[in-house]
Amino acid sequence: MTERLLRLLAVAIVIGGTIWGGYWFRHHFEWATRAVRSGYTETALRDPFLAAERFVDKMGDHASSVAGTRLRRSLPPADGVLVVYRFWEISDARRQQALRHWIEAGGRLIVAADDSLLGQHGTRAKGFLAQLGVHLKLAGADSKRKRPDTAAIKFAEYPRPLQIHFSPYRYLEETGRKATAAVPWGDGYCLLQYRLGDGLVTVLSDNDFLTNRQIGKYDHALALALLTGLPQHAPVWFVHDVEMPALPAVIWQYAATVVTAGAVALLLWLWHMGGRLGPLLPPQQRPRRDLGEHLEASANFLWRLDSAQQLFRANQLRLEQSWLNKHYLLRAMTREQRCVWIAARAGLSQRAVERALYGEYRVERDFVELSGYLQILDMTL
Repeated sequence: MTERLLRLLAVAIVIGGTIWGGYWFRHHFEWATRAVRSGYTETALRDPFLAAERFVDKMGDHASSVAGTRLRRSLPPADGVLVVYRFWEISDARRQQALRHWIEAGGRLIVAADDSLLGQHGTRAKGFLAQLGVHLKLAGADSKRKRPDTAAIKFAEYPRPLQIHFSPYRYLEETGRKATAAVPWGDGYCLLQYRLGDGLVTVLSDNDFLTNRQIGKYDHALALALLTGLPQHAPVWFVHDVEMPALPAVIWQYAATVVTAGAVALLLWLWHMGGRLGPLLPPQQRPRRDLGEHLEASANFLWRLDSAQQLFRANQLRLEQSWLNKHYLLRAMTREQRCVWIAARAGLSQRAVERALYGEYRVERDFVELSGYLQILDMTL
């Protein structure tokens, strides 16, 4: 009875302690919810237009991200909009012509001028955008003059100008005088538009305001909607992984002199390595080896191969046959009688003759001993 009461008391203490602990914890701690930023996802890091794509979807229009390698095979239908993150001039003339036909059929292209439009050594840039008359200029970053970083752009579809952030060190030049719309910026323009057939090309000095980090600032989201013509339910393709020129082409474009000098230096080094620094040495004449050395080497090889078992057995058979051929009476004798008869004439014991003619050896010492007996039998034959 006492043990049962102790158990009940222990259970009651545990239950009471648990209830009291929960009550104390509830009245001494405050429940709070806190949002923790975990950073950009892998998709957002790979696609700078992810937020813009979701914004277009929210507006009710179809939006998708595509890679430049996909556009290399085929362009989308001409009733949509292409927003390109970084536009490198297409080197293939057929693809340039295909892009122009796509725009003339009603497609709209929105691109940022990249460094391929700078030109080198005073020459004008080449390519699709350069043919329109677009040229990129870079302002000195060390200039002390204060440069604005937001431009006020007036759209016909909206009553007030939109504030859009642009880099103060990049601006466009319009040399072809074909632009249907232009927004002044610094010493040039930040936006140029060209009408090609039924389509439209919009060239920006930079389009970072459409990326994930900037789309929510100023009037950037609204500017995207007006540039793409939303909401007209036209599909919008965001191209974030643009095909870049091959590395050899980029190196040759920007460092042709260095590549040529390196190739010439390599050829000169290979030519120098092929020359001799002195006369050729005559071929080394090794002295002929003694015949005894060859015999010794052959003997060592045979001993390592089978410890001279075959050679020793051949000597035994040869010597026994010689005794039988010279003394015919040995043919009629038994092996034991034959050994006694040969031992009496050779001056050896019967056991020595029997071991020499019919025995075997296992160690090198026995081989030397038996070879001595065979030599005696050969001399007394």
